[in-house]
Amino acid sequence: MRKPESLISLLIFVLMEDKPRYGYELLKEMEEISGGYWQPGQGTVYGALERLEGNDLIEEVEYEPEEEEGNSRQYYGLTEKGRGRLEKCRKKYEESFNPRDRVLGLLYVYRFLAGEDEFERLIEKIKGEFLVS
Repeated sequence: MRKPESLISLLIFVLMEDKPRYGYELLKEMEEISGGYWQPGQGTVYGALERLEGNDLIEEVEYEPEEEEGNSRQYYGLTEKGRGRLEKCRKKYEESFNPRDRVLGLLYVYRFLAGEDEFERLIEKIKGEFLVS
């Protein structure tokens, strides 16, 4: 069985931290979080849900949002073991994954591959999307 400490697992944990979620909802939220630039595959998300449930980190829960009465969706929520794993994953990703260095590394590679002009366009786009006054 694969270890559930992947980035997709961390995203699932964080999204389930406040309320239960169903698979398609997770897919759409991950796409939204990425600004539409990343769309994880259904197999990736549903496979992760199966692994996490198999490791007793999430569980099937009764949940029916007020605006969606009578739906037949399968909701999952974090178990206590899952909440503990969430905290461990956060620490692990901050320490070993080091997201800031990874992003900077990718930017350097992109600048090398795309060239200075294209890199400057990317920086302007980043400024427009993230540094709006």
